[in-house]
Amino acid sequence: MIIVKIGDGMGNQLFNYACGYAQARREGDMLMLDTSECDNSTLRSFALDNFHLRYDARESFPNRNVFQKIYKRLRCRLKYHVIKEREVFHNRSGKYPVDDIDPRVFVKQRFRPKYLYGYWQHLSYFEEYIDEITAMMTPAYGQSKRVAELAEEFKRTPTCAVHVRGGDIVGPQASYFARAFERMEKEKPGLQYMVFTNDRERAAEAFAEMKGGFLADIVYVADLGSFTDIDEFFLMAACQNQILSNSTFSTWAAYLNGNPDQTVIMPDDILSGRMRRKGWLIL
Repeated sequence: MIIVKIGDGMGNQLFNYACGYAQARREGDMLMLDTSECDNSTLRSFALDNFHLRYDARESFPNRNVFQKIYKRLRCRLKYHVIKEREVFHNRSGKYPVDDIDPRVFVKQRFRPKYLYGYWQHLSYFEEYIDEITAMMTPAYGQSKRVAELAEEFKRTPTCAVHVRGGDIVGPQASYFARAFERMEKEKPGLQYMVFTNDRERAAEAFAEMKGGFLADIVYVADLGSFTDIDEFFLMAACQNQILSNSTFSTWAAYLNGNPDQTVIMPDDILSGRMRRKGWLIL
């Protein structure tokens, strides 16, 4: 059995799942999700059941006090062969390239089940199964008629999703969005730009350096209705093209984009080379 830790926001959870799913497929084995981190968090909840993603089992243990943490850690180390992902952001010694993948993920264990502990934000861990994974990413929640209708409209019309992130992680600077809009217009002139953001003030700052008539072609999706995060994810994925932030959320929306002629632009970030698909542009 392959066990994978599921944690943080939805985009990160999808990377966790994708790595575990792909390795379970390679080994012809079962997949279990450890959702303890999500289930004990006051900030993030388990989000993968918004999709029809397949897995064989799910386990979760209390993880709030020191005794529970110690028990869970010892149990995990004794029962499973734990593979802890090599650090990406603080690889100060330069022991391995930042775009490298961990070969231990692909080694089949003979005795104890393999437990994958990390973020696994690298397309190489699951690229050969990405079509299978995205095919399962259909709505498994009560999606409203309004969201379904807008998604169909975005698929039919020349649209581009623009993700501007707010919150505790700083998104790309205004210069990136100015370059991205200019490049997108060269690739696909005359698009309707659909802006997805949880920080309207941050979005205004992000568009401060834009030139030309781009601002006239911008629609804030929040002005079209009241949507949940998962609603906006499906609407973002429905757009024909994407301008991404340094975000796993919008990266997965672009993975889900079914337009064979899509143009995707992403910022030059530490993870960009790891997550990009062939043909995506990094600015």
